[in-house]
Amino acid sequence: MAHEILNEPLPDDYRGCYDRDFIGFWDLGGKDCTLKIARVQVGKLQGQEGKKEKKLLIWFDRAEKGWIVNKTCAATIAGMYGNKPADWVGEKVTLFATTCSAFGKTVECIRVRPKIPLESVKKETA
Repeated sequence: MAHEILNEPLPDDYRGCYDRDFIGFWDLGGKDCTLKIARVQVGKLQGQEGKKEKKLLIWFDRAEKGWIVNKTCAATIAGMYGNKPADWVGEKVTLFATTCSAFGKTVECIRVRPKIPLESVKKETA
């Protein structure tokens, strides 16, 4: 079997060793991470039971991966910036890793701090 050894540092969590298209809680490294929203879209992704489900997706400035936004996090962002996802572009959010109840068990997840980051850039209005 042919292989290539990558000359890169090991991640803090083994799950960071696998190719994934979207951010996972392990990517945050146990720290709050304030990011500027670059793009918001809707996509269809395969869910837990193999069924395609409509999901809200966010991409951030200077981030390689997108983020699948659950309803709890979407509601938190809407509480800060309004219900229209297109208006979130250019705004900043602070993500953090925690635990939550999902699929009948306690799992690790990403949540949004319910406070506009102090370093947030306000959009100019014409």
